[in-house]
Amino acid sequence: MRIGAILTLAGGQPSENYFRAVSAPDRPDKKHIPAWDPLLDILGSSLLTRSVAKLNGIGVSSPITLRDRAGTSHFLPLKTAKTAFLLQWENAVAEAVNSGVEHLFLLRVGVYSDLDYAELLDSHIQSGAVMTQAYAPDGSLDLAVIDSSLLNNSDGAYRKRLSALIPQQVRFDFHGYVNRLTGVRDFFQLMQDGLYGRCALHPMGNEVQEGIWEADGAEIDSTAVISAPLFIGAGSKIGALCTLAGGCAIERNCKIDYATLIQESCVLQDSYVGVALDVRRAVVSGQKMFALNRNTEIRISDRRLLASNAKPNWLGGLSSWMSREVQQAD
Repeated sequence: MRIGAILTLAGGQPSENYFRAVSAPDRPDKKHIPAWDPLLDILGSSLLTRSVAKLNGIGVSSPITLRDRAGTSHFLPLKTAKTAFLLQWENAVAEAVNSGVEHLFLLRVGVYSDLDYAELLDSHIQSGAVMTQAYAPDGSLDLAVIDSSLLNNSDGAYRKRLSALIPQQVRFDFHGYVNRLTGVRDFFQLMQDGLYGRCALHPMGNEVQEGIWEADGAEIDSTAVISAPLFIGAGSKIGALCTLAGGCAIERNCKIDYATLIQESCVLQDSYVGVALDVRRAVVSGQKMFALNRNTEIRISDRRLLASNAKPNWLGGLSSWMSREVQQAD
């Protein structure tokens, strides 16, 4: 039995808008549109990487991943206009059908759930349904399984054929853990739930002590005080006399400098937190901090306090400079 999958990366905000999206007026369909980038690490691994791993676990060897810049809110493109994304999506379905895939997963990555893909597939096969779609109590999880044989004579118009099958779908009701990731508070809650074992989102690292996980290359100064639960991502460095307590996640490639306190907070990947700071119940990303208790976004202009810890792309900068020089010469 051959199983295939097409994953759509939809929703998400540019890094500078992660927090601003929370402060903006709520949209009517907010709970169904993910605001968090599925490529951003949560306890050491992104939603995309985790979804692919779950698919690999049921025999999907090469899932196809597409990025929808328009941010569709459905697993199946419903737009009638022939956008670049729609053409890519149609080509991806054609590739899966022509390769002999029998059962095809269609999912939009952006919502986290503990749903077991093997259980969903088994239910689909046992029911003999043409399409099985997963639902939580508050609505669709934008995850469906279809029989690819029904698409063999679609003349390339796969979206229309699949839309026609929706009325025949069978519901798979899931009552386990779901997080819609509609903003920074949902992200923080998912991080906390993973650390405290309230969902299946496990930290991606070695559990060096009970409730303390370190990814490869993490460094903690011998004078730092740390307490569980805690996650420290790959390549991150915790400086001398720092204190990390109360359920914290320091994602990959971060630096927490001398004598700083991080309590019940999350520091997103590639962030620097300066000397002798006090960070409590907050999410930090580069020069921005979202204070959870105040529901307020703060931007720090002083890079000695908060900054990006990402390495500069010197090659990319050189390439841009050369391009400008060529254009001026022309």
